[in-house]
Amino acid sequence: MTTTFAADLVVAPYSDPGHRMRRVAPDVGCAVSARALVDRPLLLWAQRSATTVLALDDADLDLVQSMSVRPNQVVFRAGDRTDPIRRALHHGITRFIVSSQVHLDHLAECAQRITFVYLGPDLPTVSPTRRIVVVGLHADTGPCGNSADWANAADQALCRTAHARTLGTPAHRIVLSRSTDAVVPSSVDQLDSIVHAVDEALRQGCARWRLPRPAVTIAAL
Repeated sequence: MTTTFAADLVVAPYSDPGHRMRRVAPDVGCAVSARALVDRPLLLWAQRSATTVLALDDADLDLVQSMSVRPNQVVFRAGDRTDPIRRALHHGITRFIVSSQVHLDHLAECAQRITFVYLGPDLPTVSPTRRIVVVGLHADTGPCGNSADWANAADQALCRTAHARTLGTPAHRIVLSRSTDAVVPSSVDQLDSIVHAVDEALRQGCARWRLPRPAVTIAAL
């Protein structure tokens, strides 16, 4: 996969995106794309705050290593190839987003320690194993994702949470991100709008399905 960087990356012009997001919704967490870390102020903030970094492939693993991002900050989203999963494990990464049984089988085969996984839409439930712990669900918004798309992703994740609970796989966390390997700039207003939309979707969805509000991480940067 070819790495694609934004020519003129514009992130929200404030020193602490997570703080601003929590002003809108106090229990929402912030994550950033590994490729957004080419913006030095954002990189320094992510390092200082130990913010979660979402990595997608070998190029992203190169980035987080070269930028001294700690492995315990990284969530690796498994793709079509399984080789990067082995490399991520070797680097010390223990959190993964998985979307197929192949991903789970590879983790079970290669992991030398407990790994924590977020399930994609095609994996409603997982049989427990000694080394794999399901901690939550993942949903994406499509390549660009306006605030309505983010709200829809949150709503779908809550619906899956309710379904997973009936199957014996309780999920207490949700990660929302874009389905893209390119950096999509976010302005202050866009970020506020996304968080507001997700917060409202969580409020309505939890009431509809009678769920406790899950911990939600938004990877909008």
